[in-house]
Amino acid sequence: MNAAFPRAKQLALATALFGLLVGSSALWMGLSEGALAFWGFGAACLLQVPPSLVLHGRIREGLGNSGLERERLTLRTVSFLLRLLALGLAMAAVSALLGERAPHLEFTAQGLAVAALGLLAVLWYGKQGVKGAHPTLELDASRSLILLELAVLLLAGSLLSRWFAWADAVSGLAMALWLFVAGNSLAKASSLPPARGGCGGSCSCG
Repeated sequence: MNAAFPRAKQLALATALFGLLVGSSALWMGLSEGALAFWGFGAACLLQVPPSLVLHGRIREGLGNSGLERERLTLRTVSFLLRLLALGLAMAAVSALLGERAPHLEFTAQGLAVAALGLLAVLWYGKQGVKGAHPTLELDASRSLILLELAVLLLAGSLLSRWFAWADAVSGLAMALWLFVAGNSLAKASSLPPARGGCGGSCSCG
């Protein structure tokens, strides 16, 4: 097994835990406070849980062809759901702009945004050292970069919303565009190549 795989497996599990904990917190805060950027970001984080868990399983099996089709199907499904989320978020953002609705965010919201940005920066940095070991690890690093970019939008929107009523809706609209582009890119990248030599690594075909 490649020496980078054990670290990549830990990072995949950490990404799944991040998605569950931070994603559910951001989603709950966004829905309870009517903050578009928060529920959009939270949903995007939760959508990264399935591919991270599938990747964790594939790394455990040596990143051969076992489980490859399952990962492809997961990525295609997530890419479709990301574009669906982008459409819903864009419609909600336009509605909020026209209705001049603005959420009332407390300091806990900015704290969550800062924590999400910091944790994602650590995860993304960690994945830079292992992404060259396999194409699917490079794709995983790209997904983390997308979440990191969304976290920047989330923090900017949450800070600006303290002074500008339109900031949350505008950041939600920008996030929707980002998610749609990410969904399209993920759909194109979901056709992962099979491992060389059949199974690849030391895993068994299945």
